[in-house]
Amino acid sequence: MSAFTLRPAAAADLPRIVNLSRLAFAPLRTEVEVEQDWFDGSLDVPGHQFFLAVEATTGEVVGSYAQLALQLSLTSQLFPTMGIAAVAVAPHWRGQGIARCMMEHAVKMARDRQIALMMLYPFQHGFYRKLGWAWVGRSHQYRVSTRHLPLYPERTRMLPYDPGRDADGLRASYDRACLQQNGWLHRPDWQWTGRLKPAKGKEIYCYREAADIEGYLILQLTQLQNPRSTLAVVVQEWVALTARAYRGLLGFLAGWRDQVPTVIWNTYPDDPFPSLLQEQQRDPSLITPPFEFGLTHAFGEIGGGFMWRLADIPAAFQRRPVQPTPPFQIGFQITDPVPDPTLPTPYTLTVEFINGQMQSLNQPATTVLHLSTSHLTQLFSGFRRATELLWTGEIELEGDVTLLSYLDAAWHTRAPFCWDFF
Repeated sequence: MSAFTLRPAAAADLPRIVNLSRLAFAPLRTEVEVEQDWFDGSLDVPGHQFFLAVEATTGEVVGSYAQLALQLSLTSQLFPTMGIAAVAVAPHWRGQGIARCMMEHAVKMARDRQIALMMLYPFQHGFYRKLGWAWVGRSHQYRVSTRHLPLYPERTRMLPYDPGRDADGLRASYDRACLQQNGWLHRPDWQWTGRLKPAKGKEIYCYREAADIEGYLILQLTQLQNPRSTLAVVVQEWVALTARAYRGLLGFLAGWRDQVPTVIWNTYPDDPFPSLLQEQQRDPSLITPPFEFGLTHAFGEIGGGFMWRLADIPAAFQRRPVQPTPPFQIGFQITDPVPDPTLPTPYTLTVEFINGQMQSLNQPATTVLHLSTSHLTQLFSGFRRATELLWTGEIELEGDVTLLSYLDAAWHTRAPFCWDFF
């Protein structure tokens, strides 16, 4: 197996990264198209730092990836986060451990910078799970008839987005919602530029109460081929700070019923949207395979979504607020496939939960939870519960099993969801 080194990309490396990205993600496009559309002719992409994997003997560039400087919201706190994107390996070098080498490099850099969390959208969840990543980003999508949406009267407060008038208010409404949710990214200017950029078929509408924007919709009109051409409106992003704004958004979409037969609503799992429809079924005009069990209608689909990884575990524990519980102590013995060389393997951390905080203790605990970094990330994010993981045999416990109910209560929060895709 060849040896590889990792180095930051320089401006002159743009053609190599463009070619690797084209081969990995868009083999039917030209390098000129990829360079212009994805890189705008330069590696100086805001918020991105590119790295190259180089074969040590020949100096050939055989892989590349990008680190993104992000902040995400979790339990009303902003967590410094390293996003991972554009992981590409040359076709003739795949299967040689290059992608793993690049991901280990990223984890090491995150720890060196005391970054609590990492985030990516995987090509295969199983590949990244072997490296300590956890699936935490379940999303729901509904393709329903606009005639089944409630025609709420608040729809009249929805107005077309005016960049000169509404930009600050729209961003402010997102920022407020961001801290009330888990997994939403705090967006700097470079992330907003693409989100609000005009495009063919793209529409943005804001819900206004007096001078305040209390919600908005970012929509994409498209043609569905299923099997005939059907006009649909895809909800790419929605924000509603109040119940009035939420009804305004739904009523506005219902108002398209005479022109657009189908709405595609993307959302988080506990959104009340499906309960507000007149019919809990997929748009009947769309051809869909029958639901195989019982006399029920096909309705929604679940998206696999993004993955997180705890990088600097002590930093993550220090930042995260917890729900009030009776005081208790528990030890975490953590197995990490990318171990931190500054810590023992496996790494054991004793934590006291008291007064809505987690405090590390320099003493062994009588109850110890044995688990992987992946499962710890799922618990930490609120995506799964310790009692469930013990029941399925995915984790092991020594000591008082009743403490797992305390742990579930302490870490209880809404599961993560994110609008941004990278």
